[in-house]
Amino acid sequence: MGRPGSLLLPLLLAVPLAAAGVARAEPAAVAGRWAGGAEAGRAELVVTTAARGFTVRLAVGGRTLFDAPFAPSDRPGVHEAAATGLFAMLGTRRAPANPLEGEELVWAREVPGGLVLSRLAIAAGKPMIEQARIARSGERVVLEIGRLGGEEVERSPVIELGRVGG
Repeated sequence: MGRPGSLLLPLLLAVPLAAAGVARAEPAAVAGRWAGGAEAGRAELVVTTAARGFTVRLAVGGRTLFDAPFAPSDRPGVHEAAATGLFAMLGTRRAPANPLEGEELVWAREVPGGLVLSRLAIAAGKPMIEQARIARSGERVVLEIGRLGGEEVERSPVIELGRVGG
């Protein structure tokens, strides 16, 4: 399902999500509990907003793809993985992750009607970028997952999620 070519990274990051009815550009547009069937199994998404940030938990087929709190960064519309535990209680910012030392760099970017979550990790000298595009489409949420590992790009079919609970 992958296509070789290092020029595909910009495409992965720039391909618009084909979703009708996309209107707002903030985490609140996709806040709530969402679920639906996917080729790889059940997809579950929980987006919780707070005063200065939001938390996202996304799992597909029993595999957790993203589970992190986010806070606004110095760049408008870009959110960084927030401090947790003692750092959060002390009100200090999280130290930036360093993918060259095996740490994952996680961030979120606002897009029309939702968010793009991204993770950069480097293993054995090869970068891997995983991305989830989440956008509101009417009364549903549309999810698209992409992964660039080395020169291979994989993109999941678009998954539609419905609201869970009330």
